[in-house]
Amino acid sequence: MLYFVGDSFAPKHLREAAIRRKLDVADALDERVQLVFVSQDTEVEPEYGNRILQPIKDLIAETREQVPQAVMVLTSQVPPGFTRALRMDIYCMAETLRIKDAAERAYRPEQFIIGCKDPSETLPQVLLNYLTAFKCPIHQCRWEEAEFSKIAINMRLARMVESTNELAEAAKRVPGCKWETIANILQHDKRIGPYSYLVPGDWTKSKHLLRDAQTLADLIPETVSRVAGRITIPQFRWGSSRLG
Repeated sequence: MLYFVGDSFAPKHLREAAIRRKLDVADALDERVQLVFVSQDTEVEPEYGNRILQPIKDLIAETREQVPQAVMVLTSQVPPGFTRALRMDIYCMAETLRIKDAAERAYRPEQFIIGCKDPSETLPQVLLNYLTAFKCPIHQCRWEEAEFSKIAINMRLARMVESTNELAEAAKRVPGCKWETIANILQHDKRIGPYSYLVPGDWTKSKHLLRDAQTLADLIPETVSRVAGRITIPQFRWGSSRLG
């Protein structure tokens, strides 16, 4: 039996996807539960996007106390080193849902990224049963690699938005050029694709991207400046050799 806990939007969609995949999902967190996913939302401080991690630690401890027999998988967005510092038997899954199409991405994930203490170990059968039900690639790696993969994914998306902003602004300066036309053309290039972030916008307004930018800034502080309470990374330009 599976169970999903946490106050983010992920548990609802992960639960519904599991049911659609004909997996046994429990209605309560009790002794029947063999696999539990912890998907507590990672809150951030409003000024710079620093993560507030204590609520996640508290929920993990509370859940472990309730179902000590269950295999536990953490899907919350946490910085590298967080899972190892827990010093407990737990897996870390880099969850990549997004609000606008969360249900579809939960049901048809491109891949699973599963972090563990030893990547060469065989995953518990109950976890393998869950993963294989979705018929997609499974990447088993170290805890830190799973944690950082989510940061890497989000920062590539942020870069995509920045590139889109630059190109959309340039398109305005070309007589007779509409960005909507260019975006449609780009979506049909296989090297870019239909799911690219081709709508101009401010990625720092997404707390999911902002908190990963803060983590990246902590790892490479020499590249960081702060403007109006927001993180800016000067090398965050298409073609940058620093982060490319």
